[in-house]
Amino acid sequence: MKWNVVTIACCVLLLAINFSLLRQNRRLKAQLSAPPPALEAQAGKQVPDLEGYDVAGRPLSVRYGADSRKVLVLVFSPTCKFCAQNWPHWKELVDGLDQGAVRPVAVDVTSTASPAFLSEHHLDRIPVFLQLPPQSIVSYRMQITPQTILVDGNGKVEKVWSGVLTDSSLGEIKQLAEDKDVSSRQIPSQVF
Repeated sequence: MKWNVVTIACCVLLLAINFSLLRQNRRLKAQLSAPPPALEAQAGKQVPDLEGYDVAGRPLSVRYGADSRKVLVLVFSPTCKFCAQNWPHWKELVDGLDQGAVRPVAVDVTSTASPAFLSEHHLDRIPVFLQLPPQSIVSYRMQITPQTILVDGNGKVEKVWSGVLTDSSLGEIKQLAEDKDVSSRQIPSQVF
């Protein structure tokens, strides 16, 4: 009888340890699936104006403060399989954005996108940076793709979404991008 109680107690203890390890395993998997915070621009960080060149080699820039609209930066690589999963989400975002409140732009971190690629992914409607100075890539922390970065009109990062966008992150981006005060203002026609 005494051994039965000891055996049952050991089984209960092992079961409790297994449940604890399962919970810990789930937490660790969630932490590993998210990129380390050091690889993303932090919310509130002031970033420099975006300056670079488009697919034709023409200068391209986004100047913060010259236009009060927010900027939605889509960071991609033509060879990134996760970016390929994001294209439908990004198209939905760009098509649904209030252009009076948000300026969408894209950045190819590899500088290899062709005009055909840009057209295929509906990027021929927005400014696409193919060449950025290295200091911009470092400031915006564009080392991983895909990234979706929302920057306010003054050049401060509001939020970064790394990886494939989910329905909840799409909703969050749309909500954060809406700004009724900005959308009612006059927008300079020559500023992206």
